[in-house]
Amino acid sequence: MKPTPPTAELLRDMVRLYVQSQRSSAACHDGRSTVQCHILSELLRSEPLTQQDLVERLGLDKGWISRAVEALVADGAIDKRQHQDDRRSAWLLLSEAGRARASALNLRLNQHAGSLLSALDDQQQADLHASLLVLLQALQPAAANPCHNKGERTP
Repeated sequence: MKPTPPTAELLRDMVRLYVQSQRSSAACHDGRSTVQCHILSELLRSEPLTQQDLVERLGLDKGWISRAVEALVADGAIDKRQHQDDRRSAWLLLSEAGRARASALNLRLNQHAGSLLSALDDQQQADLHASLLVLLQALQPAAANPCHNKGERTP
């Protein structure tokens, strides 16, 4: 019998497989790139953002972000507004069509996660919920970084 892997390894394997599953099962069935889907989701979560904010939050190449943002602007999913303090930068906001698209994507992703959680009984779901809250708090870079404080942002 194969020994149970350590918790850290289980977490890494679960996250890797979950991300793969989200991409193949629930993400961007409208023909958009995965990068565009990440951008839509991030803007739905906390707009306005700049392209540099997206680079930092998503950990993706500046060029990929730039091309994906321009495609989303051309599609009418994102509106750009001049940054008041930095003329070289622009705030990115979801348009009405972009918000609808991002909301539909968010719904698909949540339904996918919900279907996976249905494998757990009520107590296991409650335990997992509590554990995920602790892990989420441990992963929150924005809580320690005041430049990510949304309250200071104005488009």
